[in-house]
Amino acid sequence: MELSIIILFVMVVAMFVLRMKFPAIKGAIGERFVNKKLSELGASYRVFHDLYVPTEKGGTTQVDHVVTSPYGVFVIETKHYDGWILGQENQKYWTQVIYKRKEKLYNPIWQNYGHIQAIKKYIGKEEFEPIHSIIAFSSQSTFKFKENFKSAKVIQFPQLLKVIKEWNEIKISEFELKQINRALESLLVEDKKEKKRLQKQHVQSLKTNLKNQKVKEAESIKQNRCPKCGGELSLKKGKYGSFYGCGNYPRCRYTKKV
Repeated sequence: MELSIIILFVMVVAMFVLRMKFPAIKGAIGERFVNKKLSELGASYRVFHDLYVPTEKGGTTQVDHVVTSPYGVFVIETKHYDGWILGQENQKYWTQVIYKRKEKLYNPIWQNYGHIQAIKKYIGKEEFEPIHSIIAFSSQSTFKFKENFKSAKVIQFPQLLKVIKEWNEIKISEFELKQINRALESLLVEDKKEKKRLQKQHVQSLKTNLKNQKVKEAESIKQNRCPKCGGELSLKKGKYGSFYGCGNYPRCRYTKKV
C-alpha cells in the first residue's frame, strides 16, 4: 500500500514538473527543428543562432537567428505557438486563441524591427537596405490574418528555406559580407557559464526596462498625457468598461484600462 502511494506521489510530481517545463521543452524542440532547416541552406549562407546584440540603452536584445548571404541578411524571430494567430501590422499586440482561451503576444513584427535596428547599428550599417525580417511560427499554428504584411514575411517553420531563397539577386559584395560576418562572430559565446550570465543579464535588463516603462506611463497618465505620443488623454466608456483614450485617435490608438 505504501509503495503504491509513493509511486502515485512520484507520478503526480513528475506530471507537475513536466507541465511546468513543457513550454521550454516545446521551444527547445522547435529551435532544433529550425536550426536543422537553416543548416540545409547551402554554402552561400552563414547561420548565427541565439545572439545577444547590444542596444543603445546599454542592454541587449536577444535575436533567435540571423542568416547572412550575398543575397541579403535575414533576421528571424521564431514563435512556438499553437492555435489561431490573429493580428495586424500596426497593432501593438496580437492574439493567440486556443479553444475559448485568448492570450496576448507583443507584435512580433515590431519586436523583430527592434532586433534589425540593433543589428544595423552594431555592424555599423544603419542605412543598410538588404536586410529582411522573417517571423516564423510553429506549424501547429493557424494564421487568421485579414491582410498581407509589408515589412516582414510571416510564415511557418517548414516554409523557411523557400522564403529565404526567394531573394536570389546578389546585393552584398564579398568584402562587405565578410565584414558583417566578422561583426556577428564577435557575438558568439561558446562558454556555457558566460552564456548563462548573458541570459541572466538580458532578463534583468528587460525587467528594469519594463519597470521604467510602467513608471513613465503612470506619470504620463497622472499628467493627462498619452505616454505614446504626448496627446491629451480623456476618460471614455466602452463595451468592457471605462478606459483612457488618446485625443489623437485614430493617428494614435493608445488606450489604458482604468
